[in-house]
Amino acid sequence: MIALLLSLSTAQATGLGSAHGHHGADPSIDAIELAWLEPHFQAAAAEFQVPQELLMALAWEASRWDAEVTSAWGGYGLFDLREEDGDFGPRIEDAAILLGISPDEIIADPRQQIRAAAAMLARSAAIAHGSSGREGRLPDVDDLGAWVRPITGFSGRHEPAMQQMFARYIFEVVQEGAERGGLSLEPSVVEYDEWIALPPPPASCDYSGCYQFTSASTANYSDYSRTASDISWVIIHTVQGSYSGCISWFQNSSASVSAHYVVRSSDGQVTQMVKEADVAWHAGNWTYNAGSVGIEHEGYVDSPETWYTDAMYASSAALTADIAARNGITPSASTIIAHSVVPGTTHTDPGSGWDWDYYLSLVSGGAATGDLLGVVAIEDIYSGDRLPGATVWIAETGETTTVESDGYYRFYDLPTSSYTVWASYPGYLDASCAKTITTGTNWCSIALQPDPGGGTETGDGGGSGDGGGDTGDGGVASDGGAGDGGAGDGGTDGFGPGDEPSPGRPPGSAVPLNDLSSGCASAPAAPVGLSLAVFGLLALGRRRASSAERRRA
Repeated sequence: MIALLLSLSTAQATGLGSAHGHHGADPSIDAIELAWLEPHFQAAAAEFQVPQELLMALAWEASRWDAEVTSAWGGYGLFDLREEDGDFGPRIEDAAILLGISPDEIIADPRQQIRAAAAMLARSAAIAHGSSGREGRLPDVDDLGAWVRPITGFSGRHEPAMQQMFARYIFEVVQEGAERGGLSLEPSVVEYDEWIALPPPPASCDYSGCYQFTSASTANYSDYSRTASDISWVIIHTVQGSYSGCISWFQNSSASVSAHYVVRSSDGQVTQMVKEADVAWHAGNWTYNAGSVGIEHEGYVDSPETWYTDAMYASSAALTADIAARNGITPSASTIIAHSVVPGTTHTDPGSGWDWDYYLSLVSGGAATGDLLGVVAIEDIYSGDRLPGATVWIAETGETTTVESDGYYRFYDLPTSSYTVWASYPGYLDASCAKTITTGTNWCSIALQPDPGGGTETGDGGGSGDGGGDTGDGGVASDGGAGDGGAGDGGTDGFGPGDEPSPGRPPGSAVPLNDLSSGCASAPAAPVGLSLAVFGLLALGRRRASSAERRRA
């Protein structure tokens, strides 16, 4: 057995991976309230005798606990339940049979989505343990490692490599934990068989940093022999769905879409699916298909604060830089482009939430920077009188500034890194805060305590951290207890002077997706010759996308 202990201190407000702070991003975009789902996860787990942790991890992988999304391939809700008859995901028709209700009832009600997943996981466990039916022998719900094979069965994938990849990620989520919108999955240590141990490094990728090469269906791309002189663009996409879901969709011969690469949100893992010499069908324009490399990014356009993580940006930028170097492309806004700007496309990805300045700076090797500001106040950063004229300095660089008349100090264009900020004012003990900054605006406020002796010396008045393991020197006061909003600033800007985050205010939440015109590539133009029959099948697979309004009660 292998026991995997992940570093729990890296768990962020969005679980695996930290969300990137965008210039001008709306911090309320992730203000979705999800705590109400917890009793329904608990009830379904008890009803079907399955682990609640695994149900929550399955929903996190598929949707980040968003019951109202619809994936690019027509999967519904929390668990991306699908109507397709293929072998690439859990089927909503199977769930409906197990529950004795209609698929439309499952789509419309998040409670039924959770029950559906629990029933399907229980069935998978019964099958994996040589039983059949709901009354079959199931593993102990406390022995999470015994649920590896039921998880692979739930995935709907038939290829062992895809089953293992799916199971690995589900158990990574369980071990590291996740939190969003007031709903939390606490980290757990899991022991399981070496059967899902990491595979050897891939040998067949064009990009040396890729995790694996998993071929798209040969029905979904054109077999060409392109050279560097044929490639002029890298096109950036958003999947409109999960990483594993997109990979399996490109393997489905009825999809008629593909991209060269898919990048995972949580850690930037890269899967290549089409050789760069071949033409993937991702742009919806044959000229651009033939002259580009397409990169899909896990997530939804309308939830950038949830899906567009620093890890994904960094990994994707490294991939794009490598593609550009090997193909003689000079990185710029005219060669690294959004799917939405391809002529004739109806898609909007990657959307306004994609931080192009930050991304292109990473591609070109430029140093990413962020701004650092905060208040210096007496005893409490929220209610205490502010101290204009206080001296503030950064320990690592020696850079010094003075608190302005509004009570704020400001440092601009600091390289992204970790800093300790100190403040001093006559008659008060020196105090500090520590901050790991990302691009955008980063908060690190400091409360100074009166010096009982009347002098000035280093003491432990408290400052704010960013919720990701950074702490004040004594922690008397902090921005939201563990950072702005209690879960970390995440580098998010949008707060002006006098409008710093209040204690306990979460940094944000996703906007439900209602537009299927984005994501997971585009079918090729006329040279590919898609038949009307294929379009008919695809339309049938999405027939319930606009069904009864979803309830939340």
